[in-house]
Amino acid sequence: MARGWSGGVISDGTLFIGSMDGNLVALDVLDGSQLGEPVLLEAEASSGGLGCLPTCGTAATQAVAIYSSPDVNGDLVYVGGYDGKVRAFKFDVDRLRQEPRWIYPRQGDIGGRIVGGLVTAQGKVFFGSSNGKVYALEAIDGFKEWIVDIGDKIWSTPAIDGNTLFIGCFDRKLYALSTTDGTEKWQFETEGAIVSTPVVDNGIVYFGSFDRHIYAVNATSGKLLWQFPEAEEEGTIPENWFWANPVVHNGAVYAACLDGRVYVLDAGTGRRLAGFDLESAISSSPALVGDLLIVATQDGIVYALDTTSNQEKQLTTLEEKVNAPLFSSDDTVYIHTVEDSLYALNPLSGARQKFELSTE
Repeated sequence: MARGWSGGVISDGTLFIGSMDGNLVALDVLDGSQLGEPVLLEAEASSGGLGCLPTCGTAATQAVAIYSSPDVNGDLVYVGGYDGKVRAFKFDVDRLRQEPRWIYPRQGDIGGRIVGGLVTAQGKVFFGSSNGKVYALEAIDGFKEWIVDIGDKIWSTPAIDGNTLFIGCFDRKLYALSTTDGTEKWQFETEGAIVSTPVVDNGIVYFGSFDRHIYAVNATSGKLLWQFPEAEEEGTIPENWFWANPVVHNGAVYAACLDGRVYVLDAGTGRRLAGFDLESAISSSPALVGDLLIVATQDGIVYALDTTSNQEKQLTTLEEKVNAPLFSSDDTVYIHTVEDSLYALNPLSGARQKFELSTE
């Protein structure tokens, strides 16, 4: 059985998300109703060995796990599979076409897993792979634009700012690449793997590392501006990795950590301004709704952190574990759980809806 932790994307009133049984699903954001039939991502079964998918069996085809959050460009929806393929599906007349517009690569796979999300920009689709490579494909037809071999696993989703792509790697480095041809502009090395998506704001790149630090570097030069904590003194360093993506809002960086805390840092200096102890690991990236930062712990407890007053409020307990990144639209935040439920939560009114994604 395929299992993943896909986030989602919303475009023109339609929500697209990968279910845990390997389907790309389209939902109406107003009522959560499914638009057309889900599209099952299928891969040919392997005979075993290192090339075998986690769901290997005797069937001729099988569902592909979806960890990668999809993206949308015009009427095409892009999704990366754990089988090492990217698929583009056309969405029209309120339904997804069952046959992909294109698949990359056409034959075989890229020789690695796709875990991080896809990003479409400048007429291209950008993504990284566990094979250590960063890819840029033509968005309309899926042909290769360029490939850069970094050399170690990539689970991070790229961030695009102008003509620069920023992406983290298991080799402990953040890379800045040209979106035009993949040429490396600079690299910045930490002491741990980088899996979170970097955030670019006002010429600064913010990101977390498995070395238990948050970094701010100049987006043009890659020069370190600050790191938190500044010194590794006992009692000052976070107790676990930074897996979730940081959020920058109103001059502050909000960094959720696997130690169960959300660190609030001055965006310009890295000085600690405040903090929240939610007492449960946070691997799911938070989402911002107005001035409220919505955070879900792995245990399924959802909090609203008021960025204006630094007050926290427990919104709900889902009683289902959460690993997937949260995402939002207008006044609603969406939470995809490991039970393959999708919750639509209004943090202002407390209203909550639950949608089942699995077709089993």
